[in-house]
Amino acid sequence: MNGIGKRLKQERKRLKLTQSALGAIGGVEANAQGHYESGQRLPRADYLFRIAAAGVDISRVVTGIDSHNRMEVPLLPSVPAGHNGYTDDEQDSTESVVKIIGQLRQSLWVTANALCEVTRLVDSREVQKNGDHVEDHLRVLQGDADMFVALALARVQKATHETH
Repeated sequence: MNGIGKRLKQERKRLKLTQSALGAIGGVEANAQGHYESGQRLPRADYLFRIAAAGVDISRVVTGIDSHNRMEVPLLPSVPAGHNGYTDDEQDSTESVVKIIGQLRQSLWVTANALCEVTRLVDSREVQKNGDHVEDHLRVLQGDADMFVALALARVQKATHETH
């Protein structure tokens, strides 16, 4: 189960909903809801937009940061300096990296919200009437997103390779 699936299931249980009920709210069948929760599939933006209206904390589901900006997991274990194998400078550096990662995750949540809104607007009839201009912008956005994902994956793979 991936993090999104686990948190989605926790939110569903918090709201005391069955998989069928939350799936219906999100416009999917119960088996799709099960796939989301098990991590076999990732939910689409329109599904997330719909379940947010039912009270699901989408920020928490997507990023692990609840809507009050609290992290789901502790940033670092509280170990006295010198007892964890790191110098004070290394500990400060690690804390800085974790803080920046938290900020990036919040930025990704803002981006996800914006994408949900774009999805909703693009699906509306008004935008479909004048869709050519919008489609050009969506193609540019898709290219930017593809480039960002490729860059991020390359950096993660490089970092993973360097640590092993």
